[in-house]
Amino acid sequence: MNVVIVGAGPSGSTVAYELAKDSHNVRVFEEHPAIGRPIACTGIVTRALFDFVERDDDYIINELEGVRITAPSGKTVDIPLKEFVICRERFDTFLAKRAIKAGAEYHTRFKFRSLDEGSKVARFSHKGKDVEVKYDILIGADGPFSAVARASGLLSRRKYYVGSQATVVGKFDPDWFLTFFGSCAPGFFAWAVPESAERVRAGVASQRHVHKYFDLLREKFSGEIVERQAGPIPIFDGAKNVQKGSIYLVGDAAGVVKNTTGGGIITGMWSAKILADCLRNNKNYSRALRPLRRELLLHWKLRNMLDKFSDYDYELLVDMMSKDSVKRILHKYPREYPSKFLWRLLLAQPRLIRFARFAI
Repeated sequence: MNVVIVGAGPSGSTVAYELAKDSHNVRVFEEHPAIGRPIACTGIVTRALFDFVERDDDYIINELEGVRITAPSGKTVDIPLKEFVICRERFDTFLAKRAIKAGAEYHTRFKFRSLDEGSKVARFSHKGKDVEVKYDILIGADGPFSAVARASGLLSRRKYYVGSQATVVGKFDPDWFLTFFGSCAPGFFAWAVPESAERVRAGVASQRHVHKYFDLLREKFSGEIVERQAGPIPIFDGAKNVQKGSIYLVGDAAGVVKNTTGGGIITGMWSAKILADCLRNNKNYSRALRPLRRELLLHWKLRNMLDKFSDYDYELLVDMMSKDSVKRILHKYPREYPSKFLWRLLLAQPRLIRFARFAI
């Protein structure tokens, strides 16, 4: 089987690795000159990552002890978590090398332009020249504004958050990442993720006015900005348009992103492994995505509730999360799998039921 994958991020390289292991002819085409660049990612992951790839200290640059959640008043609660900060350039390169070792070919500076579904030809531009590539299977792993999805008619009227982030040099607690909720980041949240005691990735996301909210966040941190990043974050809307004939979407291109956090590395790799299994065993990809969709639907419901919170509601939530039994549950279950911990949280902290009215 001749497989063409557009995009060399985590989801593209994961499906490349899985299919190359099966001795398919796998070629990955990346628009940029270097894999993993440019970076538009906070790079914080839970231990659920290791359900999909082996751990390697080369791409892990910091291990965190937990999250410090800050309510609008400045009140905080610390939740012990075991999480990891990764270098996306090293991580993406690690995954690409794994796929190459399995037999996949990688081509950089190839920008996807169009396709002919009838003759199964994908068209790219490469160093000023037009290149046509034949495929049996075409996989779009090319991010939130997927050109493959657009060319195949799979890109629905998707909505996006816009994230604005900076790397700041200063003095920070390297063991805890920070989150800020309420009117300082309406409709989402702000964050500060330490790479080390000297560097932090600070950012905010919103559907509008993101730079205004970034300026508000910037007031919380002293230090020098040494790098800026910004980019779109797709809002999960069901991820139903993921397959058309021999064309498939994975990762951000498929919109499989957690609406609570905007995280898509692990869920993207999850979708890639599902697709590989479907192609391997002649299964329906859209149907096979249901377990992932169920988890993402819970994230969607939670985000809809949080979007209705007032600053006062966030104050109450921080109080409720300070209970030790709640902290133990959040420590035990990675946030990728809310079906495993939401009901446990309600049993541990029945007062959370007061927020159920926001789900109506």
